[in-house]
Amino acid sequence: MTVKVEEPPLRGGSKPLYIDLGVVNLATIWCKEMKQQIAFSGGAILADWWYWTKRIAREQSRVAKINKARTSKKIRKMYRIRQRRFRHAAMIKMIVEYAYCSGISKIVVGDLKGIRESNHKNSKANSIIHNFWSFRWIIQRLKERAEEYGIEVVEVSEHETSSICPFCGTRGNRRHRGLFYCPNCDKIMNADVVGVLNISRKNGTIIPSPSWRDGDNGLVTQPLLLRWNGMKWEPKRAMNTRPMNTLEARISSL
Repeated sequence: MTVKVEEPPLRGGSKPLYIDLGVVNLATIWCKEMKQQIAFSGGAILADWWYWTKRIAREQSRVAKINKARTSKKIRKMYRIRQRRFRHAAMIKMIVEYAYCSGISKIVVGDLKGIRESNHKNSKANSIIHNFWSFRWIIQRLKERAEEYGIEVVEVSEHETSSICPFCGTRGNRRHRGLFYCPNCDKIMNADVVGVLNISRKNGTIIPSPSWRDGDNGLVTQPLLLRWNGMKWEPKRAMNTRPMNTLEARISSL
């Protein structure tokens, strides 16, 4: 009897993929061959997290009234459910598989040290960041998954990646709803796109011309938004039409 041992997958290629992690958009990814970035929206997941947070609070209040206890077996179970549902392994799997199929050899991800201290978002985002939104878990799981495909994961500083225009280097300012304004280009861009492009620029990648300079051949500054439908990630436009599989979502962004 012979046992066939599967060979590990070969290294994807020689190109880097860049990732900007966040809260509203959990991750925004880009590589030089992409005309449009891909962003994984956190909207549905944040709503789910907040739903479980309220359920936990109601149960804590009930338990406190009955026996003046702070926790219970049920409450501890609800905490575990909330944490498991929020840590999105499906997103990591999709990113790594996309990288491998696209010939990526290295994933460069922004190092988010200090986000808890420097965050000034709304109360819900603050609550999530200070509780269960573990960036370290995301990065560690990303490294483990990428290693299976022979892809290296490198962390880089995100210092000033959200405050400088990636096309002209001018210092801009953040506006409401995740927008960035560059006074020199006189353009408004998606803030997460600005972040991921600046991460790539710090790594030595030359940023292509934007669409407002180079027309259809230029780089788009609004990402393809993927949303979680409870089973898989799919483009926003597909939510109310027909399901799209992972490969279709990848192809549509190029």
